[in-house]
Amino acid sequence: MLILGINEGIDAAVVLCEDGRPIFAVQEERLSREKGTIGFPSQAVMHCIKQYGLNARTVAHVCLSNLHSPKGERREELLDEYVRRARSGTEYLRIGDLSGAAARFAGMLPRSLEERARGWQVSRRSATNNGAVQEQLARCGLDGVPVSRFHHHSNHAASAYYGLRKNWHEPHLVFTLDGGGDDACAHVYLARDGALRLLSATPTGHSIGNIYASVTYMLGMRPHEHEYKVMGLAAYADVEEARPFARRFARYVDLDPDNPLRFRRTIAERTSAILPRLLQDFRMVRFDMVAAAVQLFTEDLVCRWIADAVAQTGVRNVLAAGGVFMNVKVNQRIAELPAVEFFDVFPSCGDETLPFGSVWQCHVQQGGAVADLHFHDMYLGPEAGTDLADARARFGGQVDFHELTDPEAGTAELLAQGHVVARCTGRMEFGARALGNRSILADPSQPAVVNRINRSIKHRDFWMPFAPAILAEQAAHYLRLPDALPRPRLSPHMMHAFTTTEHRGDFAAAIHPADGTARAQIVWANSNPSFHRLIDAFRRLTGRGVLLNTSFNLHGFPIVGGACDAVDVFLKSDLAYLVIDRWLVTKRQGAASSVSSPA
Repeated sequence: MLILGINEGIDAAVVLCEDGRPIFAVQEERLSREKGTIGFPSQAVMHCIKQYGLNARTVAHVCLSNLHSPKGERREELLDEYVRRARSGTEYLRIGDLSGAAARFAGMLPRSLEERARGWQVSRRSATNNGAVQEQLARCGLDGVPVSRFHHHSNHAASAYYGLRKNWHEPHLVFTLDGGGDDACAHVYLARDGALRLLSATPTGHSIGNIYASVTYMLGMRPHEHEYKVMGLAAYADVEEARPFARRFARYVDLDPDNPLRFRRTIAERTSAILPRLLQDFRMVRFDMVAAAVQLFTEDLVCRWIADAVAQTGVRNVLAAGGVFMNVKVNQRIAELPAVEFFDVFPSCGDETLPFGSVWQCHVQQGGAVADLHFHDMYLGPEAGTDLADARARFGGQVDFHELTDPEAGTAELLAQGHVVARCTGRMEFGARALGNRSILADPSQPAVVNRINRSIKHRDFWMPFAPAILAEQAAHYLRLPDALPRPRLSPHMMHAFTTTEHRGDFAAAIHPADGTARAQIVWANSNPSFHRLIDAFRRLTGRGVLLNTSFNLHGFPIVGGACDAVDVFLKSDLAYLVIDRWLVTKRQGAASSVSSPA
């Protein structure tokens, strides 16, 4: 049974599932070349249809990953709407703050109204958008295929549980947390024997994700996109100095005293409209201290939420999904909680992965066996060399192609010589992280390589660290590994931060310089054999089983897709070497050109 999952919201994407097993997935941005593409992913759907010969007879079901379609079709529209709401704080801020019982009452009234109106809002939105979706599907040749919509947060939960469960018979707590979707921002589920039971839901107006997004905007960055920059900046401030400022955020939202499985704001305005309050509360506070404060507040609150749920239910297996769990420092804190016995996060758990949850839910609803549900890794996109002939034809006058008898050994030799190498090999990774197949690689033992990569192509903010890719066999040599993280499938998708060991000098260019942590990809031979062989070849040459790994893209643009994208970006950078499958690509004299990239 073939089921096609579609996310037509932020980070539009498709996932194709066969009998419970994902066989193909691609984000619209990789094809449109517009970062964070919103709306119906028509190019991704057509690519999937062409690659697998899909039609209305072969596809059993189409699943949409939200109960209602997005309002805008471009990220700029979403940003404009966000800024409008962020600036619309309540009038009382001009005359003074609320406190005590008055603040608690002000926070309760809108919540009750939200809960009463939620069902009407969802049904209205669904009814007005289904026709447009059916038209899009008809244009793609899928007219008449049954279509189902699934709740945003049930998809996050299903992706985590069906994709990562320890086993079917042990109970798991599943947490979802983000800025908001389908009028909710957080859910808690109890999962067992293939079934998910909702324990608690938090309406969108009480979102801690929106608080983090508002701080991102206040610091001059793009909300719902640059939160990772705030996380990276936070480490430069002293934690103890940040604590008093973190407590200021606790005035905005906290765990609901009547039900600690959900959040409740203690201010009148929704958490998406707190910019006036932020500007008041953090006037004259240095930018890195603000970042540290919101990071510490988020870590502490999420850990309390999870610890309370574990204490209340007695269930110590914890799974998570949703945009807030893209914060690897939050995930590190959760993995270190004494109450948590097992913890994992669905890879790239923003909205792009919602279709995984919808296709798995649909599979179960259509009578498919829960035991058939399967997830292995994120290498689910198109092959790198599919358009190699086109790349040769288009760029043949500017580059040369040299065949490598052993691509992994040849790449390792270049890296051991101190060169920076772009790599476009095998199937494209799905999601926000480059996992070796669409990556820029370097020897991480020399800190100066950070500036070289930034000058050549990345143009990242100076405080942002790169990440290490580490052989699984050497993970314990370089990282402190919490017992709660799964074995042997430990961190293959860069969803966790780790404290590094005394051997951190081997990869000084791939750790956070302020706190010595690393957002590590642990590379397993059965997950990515080619990348594992490359790192092992580098280890045999240098004694270091670790590489610097960052995404292969110009700053502000999506990660490259196939060979044409790879060569195009290569020519727009100052990089000297590119490997596409078994081909080493070099520039002809005079072909190199640097470009400025958007912020």
